Parts: sequence; structure tokens; C-alpha cells
Amino acid sequence: MVRVFNFSGGRTSAYMVLKYYKAGDLVIFCDTGREHPKTYKFINDFEAFENIPIIRLQYEGGFDGLIAKKKATPNHFKRFCTVELKIKTCRRYLRKLKILKYENYVGFRYDEPLRVKRRKQMWKQVIDKFPLYDDKIDKQMINAYWEQKPYNLEIPSILGNCTLCFMKGKNAIISILSSYPELAEPWIKDEELTGYTYLKDVSIKQLKSIADNNLFKNINLNEMAPAFDCACTT
Repeated sequence: MVRVFNFSGGRTSAYMVLKYYKAGDLVIFCDTGREHPKTYKFINDFEAFENIPIIRLQYEGGFDGLIAKKKATPNHFKRFCTVELKIKTCRRYLRKLKILKYENYVGFRYDEPLRVKRRKQMWKQVIDKFPLYDDKIDKQMINAYWEQKPYNLEIPSILGNCTLCFMKGKNAIISILSSYPELAEPWIKDEELTGYTYLKDVSIKQLKSIADNNLFKNINLNEMAPAFDCACTT
């Protein structure tokens, strides 16, 4: 059976590929267009150092294209971004290859049991695999592994996936903007264009204003975790 690895451009999914990849497997990165520039650098470094081909896919127009089509912003209750930019984009690609049944490798670690438990099987033909969880591999082990490599992801884990994803929560977004204020622009533009906000009762522009007032300057981004789990980390 065909094996498909979900590659997010982060340390965990990269480790999963390195540990379990076999020649002929498909390693797929669905690019939202809202990743941090150093995520793209890490992906390029991974491909160059490891000689493992990465299939790079993108929804037409990326995140911007999706917002323009939906005329709304996704939120915690309507996460159409994950569905369209990641799940369906990958699924459409595999269908073009006439791959309808496959093993789907997901990078959930041993320290993320709830993510494994909550994972919903979307299609009967797709068999989800959680090798890191099954082999009891946790975040500490993965970080130790990357510290020994000649290259690494050069940003805190909280900056993985879409830079200001609403699933990270208000406090995380404020903290990120305290260190990376330049990341706010496209997210503010989305909200002004659609008239909707990513988070309930507060806009990204307002969160940036809080960040600009230095209220979160002493927060260590390396110690932050998203407020909510998202499948985009796979």
C-alpha cells in the first residue's frame, strides 16, 4: 500500500520522515503561504541534506486565495482553512495520481495522546498511522535529536504552521507580535477585507496594539504552546 507522510515543515514531522521513510513513499508539504520564512528555509535544508524529495502543494492562491473565495476568515468553530489548504489539497493531488487507498502517516507524538484520540478518520480508504506515538517518542527526544544535526528549524515551535493561526490563542499571538510585529500585516488585511475577525471579539490589529505597548516583551516564545490543537501540525 502507498504510504503518505504529512510534512508540516516542523521538527516533529521532519523527524518522523527521517525515522520511517522508505524509498517510494510520498512526503507531502501543503503550503498555506502563511508560514514563517525560516520554515521554508528548513524545508529546503531538509531536502538538500537528507536527499528526500518533498512534494510541495498549494491551494490556488494559497491562504489569500482562500480568503478571497470564502469572503470570510476562518475561526475556532469554522476551520475551513485546515480542510481546504491541507486536507482537500492533498486529497485532490493523490486522486490525480489515482491513489485512493493509502496509509497516512501523522506526526502526533507520545506526549500528545489527546490529539491521537481526537483524530477523526475522514475516509475509510485512508488508514491513519501514528508511528511517533506508537514508539513513545516525545518532544524532548525530538529536540535532542535536532540539536545534533548540522541544520535545524531556526524559530520557536510556537511559530510553526501559519504564523498567527487563531488556534495559537490570544496570548500567544500577542507574544509573537511582540517579537515579530511584521507578521501582522496580512492577517490585519484579511480582517479588514472581509469584516470578520479570526478571534472572538478582538482583531489582530488590536492584539498588535497590545504587543506594541510592550506588555508581553518578557515572554519566552520557546516555552509557549498553542492554546488549541490543530491538524496542521501534521
